[in-house]
Amino acid sequence: MGPGLLSRSAGAIMTRNPRTIGPDALAAEALNLMNARERPITALFVVDSAGMPIGILHIHDLLRAGVA
Repeated sequence: MGPGLLSRSAGAIMTRNPRTIGPDALAAEALNLMNARERPITALFVVDSAGMPIGILHIHDLLRAGVA
């Protein structure tokens, strides 16, 4: 996080190409996407067929559902 974080714009700190998943994907697929890379993540954008965000899936959602 570091000092000065709150004074920076979202564009300066965002991930330009975040990992995404479709709304019909299985929860196990989402978990694999979160864990499969050299740099694990804790959330995925859920996007529609046009690539527009429709939600966010957090690892805690998967834990609550008993998937992780």
